[in-house]
Amino acid sequence: MNGTAMSRRRAALLLAAAAAHVVVICLGALHVHIGDEGWARRAVKYYGLLSGADSGYSFFAPGVGSTLSASFQVNGPDGNIAADVLETGVSREADIRVRNIIGMFRLEEDPRVRRSLVASWAGKVLARHPDADSVVVQLDTFELPSMAEYREGKTAGWKLDYRAKFMRRAELLRAQQSNGVVP
Repeated sequence: MNGTAMSRRRAALLLAAAAAHVVVICLGALHVHIGDEGWARRAVKYYGLLSGADSGYSFFAPGVGSTLSASFQVNGPDGNIAADVLETGVSREADIRVRNIIGMFRLEEDPRVRRSLVASWAGKVLARHPDADSVVVQLDTFELPSMAEYREGKTAGWKLDYRAKFMRRAELLRAQQSNGVVP
């Protein structure tokens, strides 16, 4: 077999693989369920899961949710202010998990549970900054307009959802005592 025949065979195999990938993408985008019976169907299903080709490309849908962002203003004893986030940058996967945990805030309706959730984040940030007196937690939503709203001139932007200040217990006691409040 010469090099030209091998190149044609290789090109044909690559073309077939690309076509198969496009078919799996189309099946995912059309939300076609091919079932689990037979090895070929299972192979297509697993390939779609592993490659992301079965995602359905829902991020183009009109009902895509808004992004929730958590930011932390760390207040030092000398009046200096630093910014922090929960994401560590250690790995993309870990940061996705952190953002999923932040997203749980929106799903929770009980204000006491919401406050506890945010307080735990504040505790994490205060642990990173042992000299800090307090931390202000702010949750903002990036709101995307619908296509109709966009055509009318509405633009995307951040909206404040939640803001709370958390202090170390010792700082809180000191502040209460200086204001004449006895705990």
